Amino acid sequence: MKRFTAVFICVALLFSALGQAAFAQDAQNNLKFNENGEFTILHLTDWHCDYPLPDVHRQLVLESLKEADPDFVVLGGDLSEASPENQPAAIKEICEIFVQAEIPFVITFGNHDYMHDYSIDEMFAFYKEYGRDYFIGTDENPELFGCGTCSIPVYSNDGSKIAYNIYCFDSGDRAVADGEDKGYDSVHADQIEWYRAKAEELKTENGGSYVLSVVFQHIIVQEIYDKLFPVANENFSVGVREYETVTYDLMPIPDYSNVKDGYIFEKPCPGYYNHGQLDAMSKNGDVRAIFCGHDHYNSFTVEINGVDIVNTPSIKPHILLRKINWGPRVITLHESGEYESKVLTACELAEKEGSRLISIGAVPFIELIIVKIWKVFVEASLLFWNQAAKLIYGF
Repeated sequence: MKRFTAVFICVALLFSALGQAAFAQDAQNNLKFNENGEFTILHLTDWHCDYPLPDVHRQLVLESLKEADPDFVVLGGDLSEASPENQPAAIKEICEIFVQAEIPFVITFGNHDYMHDYSIDEMFAFYKEYGRDYFIGTDENPELFGCGTCSIPVYSNDGSKIAYNIYCFDSGDRAVADGEDKGYDSVHADQIEWYRAKAEELKTENGGSYVLSVVFQHIIVQEIYDKLFPVANENFSVGVREYETVTYDLMPIPDYSNVKDGYIFEKPCPGYYNHGQLDAMSKNGDVRAIFCGHDHYNSFTVEINGVDIVNTPSIKPHILLRKINWGPRVITLHESGEYESKVLTACELAEKEGSRLISIGAVPFIELIIVKIWKVFVEASLLFWNQAAKLIYGF
């Protein structure tokens, strides 16, 4: 009887494990729109956190997950800054948040993710190991630059077709030419060729029409400078190839008429080289938006040649007045083709019932009041800065 019971338990455990694996496999292969035709993504980028994970980071992430209730999470890179000996444990700690929440997730590596004693492939392996079946990122073509460039389909609610596609790109670390550091890196030419081929493959599967898509990467595209700062003069050298070597006394006033929403609190830091990513995506007309991190205090949306360039701010704790911009981005895709997004700020979350952000000191009550007043002032001043830019630059 004891032997029978032991065998029965083993068989039951085996079937239980198989059932869990099958469920996880479904989560990996069948991301799809809900019955309302919506699919929600939470973009959490630039954690720059120590190990163990600080309470303020953890609480902001947990409350963001609760509020957004996402179907999918994109980690935007520059996550753990733990020492080499603690790096695997730090990644495990981050991954466990999403494993416990049973939410599929991926990572698009940032430049700081390259600054460890591990190769980027080893870093990817850590996320894959500790994220278990919930980490659905792949290194789709290991021959490509970097690691983790992949395509993730989101199916229609009835599962009959790919209604949207999510592209993830590794935008690298530093651009080097002839042994000289030129600045930040970017999405490379071979990745762009891979995108072109993938877009055509999806088009064929979709009956001859391109599949609507969104893109996630760490470093912003170079064209953002031409759009925000279209005039370079002796006082403000805003050429993108100069941004790392020029020290600004004041940030050049951007052309706010090109900003759909959000704020610009620092100059963008794109890659030194432009391999034609935006041109390729604009030509196809399939990509609705490119979501980037990297620039911690910016939260703008700027349309360039039919593609929205969207900056998600860092979830690393911000200084007082920049808490107006502190938090992840919630992106809602609609099966009909549209999308919408907003920054879910820590200050907004702090006012929710049950929030611990005030009690742990992440957003002290007095700061919450100051940030609210500051937001009113900033919103009112945007019109002024837009007019000032027109007068100064003659837009």
